[in-house]
Formats: sequence, C-alpha cells, structure tokens
Amino acid sequence: MRMRTLAAAFLLALLALSACKTSEALDPSAIQAKDEPSLQADVPGTTADALLPTPAALPPSGPVREGVRLQFSPVVGATVDAATPLAKRLSARAAERGLVIVGKSNDPASHLMKGYFSAIADGNQTIVIFVWDVIGPDGNRLHRIQGQERVEATAENAWTIVPPQTMETIADRTIDELSRWLQTHPG
Repeated sequence: MRMRTLAAAFLLALLALSACKTSEALDPSAIQAKDEPSLQADVPGTTADALLPTPAALPPSGPVREGVRLQFSPVVGATVDAATPLAKRLSARAAERGLVIVGKSNDPASHLMKGYFSAIADGNQTIVIFVWDVIGPDGNRLHRIQGQERVEATAENAWTIVPPQTMETIADRTIDELSRWLQTHPG
C-alpha cells in the first residue's frame, strides 16, 4: 500500500512539475561562489546573484568521453535556497568527473540537462524527488536519471527543511550516474 501511495505521489509531483513556469525555476549555471568572476545571468524571476564557477576554475580530471559538453536548463520545482547547494555541487562533481559544463553563450552543448524537483511530506519525513532528462543536440531525450532522498522532518513548505547536504547528495548521484551512462553510450 505504501508503494502505491509513493507511486501516486511521484506521478502527482511530475504532473505538478510539468505545470511549473520558468520563473519558478533556477538555472544551475546562475550560481557562482562570491569570489569567482561575475558573469551576467539570464534567469528571470530568481534572486541568485552569482554564477557557477567556470570549468577552468575547477580543472577536470580527464573527460568521461571526448566532446561531452553539458548545459543545464533551469531546474524546475526547487526553491533558490534549495537549488543553490545543488548547483554548486553539480559544478564541482562534474569537474571531478572530467565533465565540461558550458553556459548558454559558450560553445554548443552536446547534452542538455533538464531537472525537475518536488518535495512532499510522507508521514514524519519529507521526500525530495528528482528527475533529470538528458537531451541530445537533436532535442530527443537520451537518458533519464531519477531518484529520491528522504529528510527526517516535515514542514508546511517542505523546501524550508531540506538541508544543503541532501541537495549535494542528489548532485553527486546525478553526476555519477550521468558519468557511468556516458562511458557506456557512444555518440
């Protein structure tokens, strides 16, 4: 019965996310450490005042696959406060795995990452559900990364109690799974 409830909640979360507007999203490339050079962010409706570190700021350990260049589209569903540690960790973990992240104005990306998030109460816990679609240059979805993380607390606005460590764990899982997938799928 609990699995049915979770499956129904997941489907409802996905439906709700599909109705979200871009103004409710945060572009992971719209965050950077305060001491990094400032770049102009084109992210309407967010309060993020900085951008991710450029790939040059975090030297890669070698490409997972030659020519892989990732671009992140706005993350849908998470608040700016919740998405900030996610975006920073995505950038750092990508560099650790030798993945290059490009901005909207940089060289063309080989893969676009679209992220969808939801935080829902489940008893005395909050479940953070995440889905990433990996989109190829032709606009077709090539792969999907999805999962959930649990937080041992609840609140009326679930995002207010999601700790940065949870979002960092999601970032690590995302980049690690993407790296494994890229190593086994040519082109």
